[in-house]
Amino acid sequence: MPQRILALETPGDLVRGALAERTWNSLNLTGVFEEQRRHDEAGLSEALKRLLARTGAPDVVISALPGEFVVKRLLELPFNDLRRLNQVVPFALEEHLPFPVDDAVVAFSRVGRDNGNTLVVAALARKPDLRNHLELLASAGLDPRTVTLSELAIAALMASRRTPTAQAPHLLLSIEPNSTSIVLVDSDGKPRALRTVQAGPASPGESLGRAAAATILSAARQTLMAHSTEVQHPDIVLAGSGAAIEDLRRQIAEGLAASVRNAAEFSGSSLLNGKSLDKSRFAGCAAMLLAESPAVKAELLDFRRDEFAFRGRIRGDLTPFYTTAMLAVAVVLVALLDFAVGVSVDLARLHKLDRTIAVAAAPALGPDARGNAVETLRSSIAKMNKRLGLAGAGFETSPLDALLALSRDLPRTFPVEMQNVTIDASGMKLSGKADSFATVDQMKKALSRDRIFGTVEVIHAKASSGGKVSFQLNLTFRDAEAG
Repeated sequence: MPQRILALETPGDLVRGALAERTWNSLNLTGVFEEQRRHDEAGLSEALKRLLARTGAPDVVISALPGEFVVKRLLELPFNDLRRLNQVVPFALEEHLPFPVDDAVVAFSRVGRDNGNTLVVAALARKPDLRNHLELLASAGLDPRTVTLSELAIAALMASRRTPTAQAPHLLLSIEPNSTSIVLVDSDGKPRALRTVQAGPASPGESLGRAAAATILSAARQTLMAHSTEVQHPDIVLAGSGAAIEDLRRQIAEGLAASVRNAAEFSGSSLLNGKSLDKSRFAGCAAMLLAESPAVKAELLDFRRDEFAFRGRIRGDLTPFYTTAMLAVAVVLVALLDFAVGVSVDLARLHKLDRTIAVAAAPALGPDARGNAVETLRSSIAKMNKRLGLAGAGFETSPLDALLALSRDLPRTFPVEMQNVTIDASGMKLSGKADSFATVDQMKKALSRDRIFGTVEVIHAKASSGGKVSFQLNLTFRDAEAG
């Protein structure tokens, strides 16, 4: 059964959302929604309830904390282990801030690696601001599983849409009423700078005032100049409420002397099937949905940590069944243990039987049979066959016959000193020393005349020390040649 996932933003006096349905292998966008706070309403609670009346109750909620409530820094740390990052990031972030992080929540996400180092986007939100955000959603019956930053989600979305032929850097301007978030993304898709300025259209649909335009353009120029060695000639990408305002787009393009693109270009159907996003102001919501896509999951930072950790239940989530599953696993383990004990008992009985056989075989096979009677028996048979072979079993011409012929053909007075005699089924090999080459030749002739031997071949004969001649002869049995 598909899960309904709702991504929410609350910029200024607006509540904005994108709804998608997720199955095990797809994420389908079903609609985008926006509600404005009315003049007679004290907060956004009623606007949020009106939006939920249009979307229906979701199964999973992802929300974005407004950027003006968050302090952001880029940190480069010399490891990638998530456990160590959780321990170190708050202390590393505190070194870059003029105030302690005790009354704040620190979240981070990994955005790149370089030579064994990890590039981390670390963000700090005050606990009262995060608590107010959660209470606003709770007033409409919502408990978000993730609270993140939409501008960082858009940067992750742009990085995921990069291709080998399209790797230009981007300067993202997410322009909302009275607030603009700036994210500089290099050609590798890594964020290089992030900041939020208190400037934007006074209300949705309006152009930038002169002061607001000057603040935004100044912040953008400073960001580009500070990172000019890392990022050159980036594309300007607009998102948020101001992205669709033509006058505002013209102001940004003229002020930065660059072409301006729309963030909606990056929300392609390959990541979010279903309806296309025709307005860049919903790009943040679409980017947050990217974290729930089975095809391409983005790592979003999450402020729901420590005392603010998500403890709710989600339809389709198997967490409530973990206890049952653990009990089932325990039953299976007990069954496997019982089976293993049975096998061990059978093996013990088998070993006892082997020992009994070994004791019974010891009188015939000797004390070595106690280890393994079968192997001892095989070894004994092999030794017996070897001895039988030496006695002539399996040979047409027995070794004994060959030795008798050798003694007959070469009497004791023959001037030859035998050093090695090797006999097998095919013949024999002789090596030793003679007093001369003529003696070697006489020995060959004498052996060739014997009826037992067939071919007699001198392998080598050469002078040796002491005036001797070393030699080697190969003799084949006549019976073996006939076979």
